[in-house]
Amino acid sequence: MIVGMAPLQADDASGGQAKGPAAPEDYAMAAEEVAPGVYAVMTPARDLPSRENLGWNANMAFVVTDDGVLVFDTGSSETMGVALREAIREVTDQPVRWIVNSHSHGDHWLGNHAFIDDEPEIMAGSAAAERMQAEADGWIENFNEMTEGATGKTTPAFPDRMVDEREVLDLAGTEVVVMPSGGAHSPGDLMAWLPEQRVLLAGDVVYSDRAPSVWDGDVAQWIDLLDELIALEPKVVVPGHGRLEGAETLTRLQRYLTILWDGIAEGVERGLADFETVPLVREHMGDLIEAYPGFEEKIERSVATTYPDVEAATF
Repeated sequence: MIVGMAPLQADDASGGQAKGPAAPEDYAMAAEEVAPGVYAVMTPARDLPSRENLGWNANMAFVVTDDGVLVFDTGSSETMGVALREAIREVTDQPVRWIVNSHSHGDHWLGNHAFIDDEPEIMAGSAAAERMQAEADGWIENFNEMTEGATGKTTPAFPDRMVDEREVLDLAGTEVVVMPSGGAHSPGDLMAWLPEQRVLLAGDVVYSDRAPSVWDGDVAQWIDLLDELIALEPKVVVPGHGRLEGAETLTRLQRYLTILWDGIAEGVERGLADFETVPLVREHMGDLIEAYPGFEEKIERSVATTYPDVEAATF
């Protein structure tokens, strides 16, 4: 079921794209029920925040319980959070009582303040929360530059509950397992697992049809973590970026990261510098390049930032 669909646009009277802040109604917020009580809000964008996508490049989700709503990620701006709030209101009048911020990158949490009147408990890993406090202004400024002002003004609302170990939440009979990733994609990553519905809200620990950003994470830990996630046998995976998929998205991403690691390891063993290893990794990726749009934009940085970890592990 999809509700709350609206066109993604902010056009001026001449037919061109208007400058200045976007309004909540400019966002295509579609609440898609992926399991009973569990909704995904998927962006059509597969790129970085831009004027074209009005800064909405990351997916969000929410869970409706008998005691309120849990929201998983809130978007790149307060206005985007308002749009999400309105999409939720199309489904339920229940208040938003819990927010899980998957990690500290601004496209996943700057919408928090839109829900402040509901007085939600906002959860994040402690390492992520520290970065949010330190980097909020920078994220807001950067997104406004990238979107030519579309993301507009945002008042940050920071996490007030730190989650650094796996926690099982009983939300009026709906079980939600909040799971740290061990810093796989970035320090303080969190995921949410709904065992009854077999839905994984993954944040940026999973990219489906978009090349993953690995510069802030631990690729070796990420590969190991994916073994744990595959063992859950999820029916639906809501990625931080990309389309909805099943468990196959996990095995494909693990293959991608393993090839990245092993290709760099081969380069290290051959005495190649990081930039000299890029063609080697590209060759080994083969058909996976087509599965992950944006590969060419990210591969040089992915190799450069992963190379020191591979080198340390090798020697």
